Order: sequence, then structure tokens, then C-alpha cells
Amino acid sequence: MLRHWLALLFRILVIISLVLAFARPYIPSPLSVVSESPALASIYLDNSFSMESEGSNGILFDDGVKKATEIISGHSNSDKFNLLTNDFQAIHHRLVSADEFGTLVQDVEISPAVRNLTAVLGRQYDILGSEVAEYKSVYLISDFQRNISSFEGFMPDSSIHHYMVHMKPVNQSNISIDTCWFDTPAQQPGQIIDLHVKLTNHGSVAVENIPVRLIVNGTQRALASFSLGRNESATGSFRFSIRETGIHHGFIELNDFPVTFDDKLYLSFEVRSSINVMSIYEQQPGPYLRALFGPDTLFNFTETSFRRLDFSEIHRQQLVILNGLQRFSSGLTTELERFLENGGSLFIIPSSEHDLDSYRSWMRSINTVGFSDSDTMRIRVDDLNLLHPVYKDVFETGPDGMAQLGQDVDLPWVSHRFRFTYPPRKDVQTLIRLRNGEAFLVADRFGEGQIYILASALDIKSGTFPVHAIFVPTLYKMALNSVQQQSLYYLVGTQESVNIGSRTPGNEAVFRMVSADGRMKFIPGHRTVNYNTHLFALDAIKSAGNYFLIAGSDTLTAVSFNYDRRESVPDYLSVQELYDMAERTGFTNFAVISESERPLGQVISELNRGRQLWKYFILAALVFLLAEIFALRLLH
Repeated sequence: MLRHWLALLFRILVIISLVLAFARPYIPSPLSVVSESPALASIYLDNSFSMESEGSNGILFDDGVKKATEIISGHSNSDKFNLLTNDFQAIHHRLVSADEFGTLVQDVEISPAVRNLTAVLGRQYDILGSEVAEYKSVYLISDFQRNISSFEGFMPDSSIHHYMVHMKPVNQSNISIDTCWFDTPAQQPGQIIDLHVKLTNHGSVAVENIPVRLIVNGTQRALASFSLGRNESATGSFRFSIRETGIHHGFIELNDFPVTFDDKLYLSFEVRSSINVMSIYEQQPGPYLRALFGPDTLFNFTETSFRRLDFSEIHRQQLVILNGLQRFSSGLTTELERFLENGGSLFIIPSSEHDLDSYRSWMRSINTVGFSDSDTMRIRVDDLNLLHPVYKDVFETGPDGMAQLGQDVDLPWVSHRFRFTYPPRKDVQTLIRLRNGEAFLVADRFGEGQIYILASALDIKSGTFPVHAIFVPTLYKMALNSVQQQSLYYLVGTQESVNIGSRTPGNEAVFRMVSADGRMKFIPGHRTVNYNTHLFALDAIKSAGNYFLIAGSDTLTAVSFNYDRRESVPDYLSVQELYDMAERTGFTNFAVISESERPLGQVISELNRGRQLWKYFILAALVFLLAEIFALRLLH
């Protein structure tokens, strides 16, 4: 009799379990939404270089592609999806079906583009805002590198659900070549060149004697080794010489694994055959400038009277010297301002009898140092600014490695000079100072250019400066530093335009840009502003390397591009840090999803629909059914 009562009980429990299972009960999550209408989801897949690192499930990027696909399985078939990557491609700025999303995500590749999370979320909001839906969600699949993971200034929408899928790399070490630079903007043929380079060890283990080599024009020119402590940067230099003028290109390289995109830094530069220097005088050319620049083949020196000056020649110069002009005309000042804005250098030498109002008016208009009253007291030069580029490497260094003047050094006398009046700012530099503390030669900036202003005329009556030994290196270094050096390199994907100076395509309608290996060719846009040509539409360049600008059959210059080094830092937000940052920003509907043994689609489904219990009731029904059979057959 007992077995019949037990069998009845188990049968009732089977029926109750089946009824509950078909009722689809669930335990709601904080993000769960009950909606039968189609939903919208934007899924961001981080395809930056840092995602090439190894994770617990293989390469992070490959695992990210898999997780993006799994997210789809956590949604209904009627939902629409958007795929977004760092490239912000137009093809991704739309909502598609689950099947089309799967095709799009399989075509994504690693990219040099770097995006801040604020920009990514802003783009996702724009895409989701194009259609109306009751339920919208955004997903961020990333390793959340610290230097690009910021929500600063972002205003979250409380009606949108946010899911941050945290990808964690196993190896967090990397050595990167960060940057390089020359000490001087102008490189001369036959000169010993010091190319400085900065490396960083981003790991927690010190490294020693890492070999780094310099390749120029296809030939190894120098080799250096670096030892770096943990999380430490160091600078070193390559010393080499270039005998040929013209375009030079190459790269700095080291071997480091597994992050390799920052192991090579491309660079290009030009060694000029001559520097254009023009002296503009009032009545008679002075002998001192001609004696200095005239015999030197490095300089293309011209002298012209102000009255016979062709203003269009000014923009072709690197250094323009106004030698004793008595007044300025409006045409001259307009051309000089344009010349300075484009990076030219100007040296102003007053006349002993100049029109003070004319000087004051123009120099005040460009907000630079002006002249006031004259002083005929004989006074000696007392000090030189040895830290300024004009005097760098001119004097011998002392035991502390700093350049210094000897105690008995003979400096020039000044017999007639004009006192300076200064603009209301603090960045005017004094190059030569008199014994009474007043300035004799100053340096200032206007636009991209440099202005040098002397306090006296360039004649023996005003002082011994033009016949003193210090005159030669002062003017020589002014001319050398007047060369506006094109950047050694630019960053892939971040450069809106590149200034190539006065170069033009000539009789050709367009420029052509060709990679050093010849595999990539395209036509960049260009426009000329104030005699300077600017290249734009350079987003076609996706790979780091050296590129040549060609017009017809002539190679005009080389331009180098490197990947953004922000991806070099293997420093990532933890799950808790990401959670805290989201809370501080004001996110309400969000979840941070870390590594889990369960499929991501199941996790997403539970977050969206709550924890479904129908499977447990089906299992319970089976257990009760087996219990009924046991009761009927075995209990008798």
C-alpha cells in the first residue's frame, strides 16, 4: 500500500515540475529585462596590437573574436547587432543580422589604430541611436590597457546596458623603442652625427646588454647595447657619419618577444647641400657677413639692397638678415611675418640711425623685443648663454660635462647700442649679456620661426663684436639652426597633414607616395598655404615604414611612419579597477565579465534574461519519474 502512495506523490511532483518548467521561471539579475521585441547590441572588439598577447585561452585577439560570436548566441535571432573596431570603418557603422555579424567579425584583423574607450562608447551610442528599440546594450571586449581605458568626460545613458568583457594577458613584459632625435636640425655632409634613441623596459625583470642596431640606406651604420632595470627607460646614441647629401632613410631595431610591433622605429632625414642665407641692407652691404658666408660652400649667400628686393625670394631662404635697415615697409613686414610663421629664421641688426618709430611699430605688432633709447657708454660683454642651441657644442666642457667659459676669456666691447623693451611675457631668451646685466643679443619666437635681435649696428664704430672670434660661431650656428628639419617620423593613423616645405609637384598635377618596398602606392592630397605644401589624406597608410614622395620621375623627399607607442605599455586595469572606474563615471546598468569556464553566451543570457530555472525543473521531473518507477517495482 505504501508504494502506491509514494508512486502517487512522485507522479504529482513530476507534473508540478513539468508545469513549472513550461512556465520558464528565472531568478532575475540586476541587468535582466523582460522584452519580447527585437533588441539592439553594439559589440566593440579591441583589435589593437596589445591584443596579440598570449592569454589563458590562446592569443587574446583570437579569443576576442570567439567571444564576440558567443555574445550573439546569448541574444534572440531577431535582434540586430553592430560590430565596432579601432578602425572605425564605415562598413561597421550599421546594424546587421546575427549571420552577417558572424561574417564581419571573421574579417577583422589586428590594426595600428588606438582608441580611447570614451571615443568608442560615443560611437556606439551614435549607432544605437539611429534606431528605436526597447532594449539596447553595448559590449566592450578588450584587455583594457590602462593608458587608453578612460571614461573621462563620458555621460552614460541609464537606459543602455553595458557589458565589459575583460581579457587578461598572461605575459606582461615588453621592451619598446620609443623615439629618436638629432641634437641639431641641420645635418652636414661628412659631419659626425649623433642620433639619440630612447628605450623602455615595461617588464618587472631587468634586462642586460640588449643589442640595438641602426640601419641607414640599407646598411648597418651603428650598433649599441642597452641595459634596463625593471620598468625603466634609458637613452643612448648612435654615432655615424653621412658623406652624401640628399634623402636618407632607415630604421632602429631590436629583437623582443612576444610584442614585436614596437621593436622597429623607422626614420628619414635629408642632408642639405646648402643653406640659403640672404642679407638685406639699406645702402651698402657690410663686409663681415660676406666674409663669413661668402666663401663657405655650405651656404648659398646672397646680398640685396632693400630698394631692389624681390619679396618673393624671401620664402626660399632659411635665414634672412636685416642688416642696418632704417625703416620697414608694409610689403616687407608682411613677407617677413609669413616667412617666420612658416618656420624661417630672422636676424635683425639695427642701423645706428634707424627710424625708431618704424621699428617699434612693427616689432610691437609681432609681440617681440623692441628698441628704446641709445647708450654710448663703452661696456664689455660679460656672459653667453651656453645652454642655448646657438652656443651648444661651441665651447669645451668642464669636468661636470657642462660647457663653460674660461675665467680669462676675452669678450667683445660695445660702444654704441640700443636698450631693449620687452613684451609682457617671460619666454624671451638672452644669448649675450653685458656687464651691467642688460641684454646685447636676444632670441624670440614668432609662429614657427625664430627671431634674433642684436642691440647694436654691425660696424666697428658700435663695438668689436663683428671682428671678435665669437661672431663667427654665433652667426654660423644661427644659420645651421635655421634649417627647418622635417620630423624624423610621424604616427600611423594620427597625422592629419605633413608639411613638406616649399616642394611642389611641378608640372605634374599630383604627388605619388610609394613605400620603400614598392608594395604600396597611392596619391596623397596636397594644398599650398603661404608657400608651404601640406600633404593630407594620409590615412591610406596602415603599415609602419619609410615612404617616398615622388613627382614625375623625381623623388622629392622621404616620410617615415611608426605605430603609436601607447600600445607598448603592458599595464592593464584589473576587474575591480574597471568596476570601480565605471561606478565613479556614473554607470548604473553595467557588468564586468572576467574569465569564466562557462561559455560567454550563457553568461550573457543569464545577465540579460536572469538565471533560467526550467532546466532544473526538467531534471527534477526526470528524477521524480525514476523515483516513481523505483517505488512501483522495488517496493513491494
